[in-house]
Amino acid sequence: MNDPFYHKLREASWRRKLTPAEQAELRAWLAAHPEARADWEAEAGLNQLLGGLPEAPVPSNFTARVLQAAIRESTVAARPPSGGRWVWRSVWARAAMAGMVVIAGLFAYRETYADRQMKLAQKARSVAAVSEVSSLPGPDALLNFEAVRQLNSGPSADGGLLTIFSNLQ
Repeated sequence: MNDPFYHKLREASWRRKLTPAEQAELRAWLAAHPEARADWEAEAGLNQLLGGLPEAPVPSNFTARVLQAAIRESTVAARPPSGGRWVWRSVWARAAMAGMVVIAGLFAYRETYADRQMKLAQKARSVAAVSEVSSLPGPDALLNFEAVRQLNSGPSADGGLLTIFSNLQ
């Protein structure tokens, strides 16, 4: 269907009736391409139906109206939209959006900074509270830590015995 010869004949059939030479060429082409026959018959039937339609009445001032519409479209395309007011509105909208983003960023930074300061103050208070307690053992208690740990590593309780004992009660 992408054959330029076929497209040339199809467009010619839209505009006028095909000449006998064109019809003979079309028959030869359709014999070589039978898959296009249904498409051609549908196209020919549509052309015949469209040819039977009455001509649409054209108003006497049709040309003048078309020219006025063309002039109107060319002047609308040539001038800036609404005297440039939309440009300023979009600039102001963009500036407002940028200001909101900056304010939100500053607020987030302030909250983060305040949270960090609060956590540092809390740590300072906890260190001060621990340093005031005098009953805590000194670092010498950790020197014999391994010996103390081994003392507590005796045999563990038998789970089965504990279960039996808990069932008895």
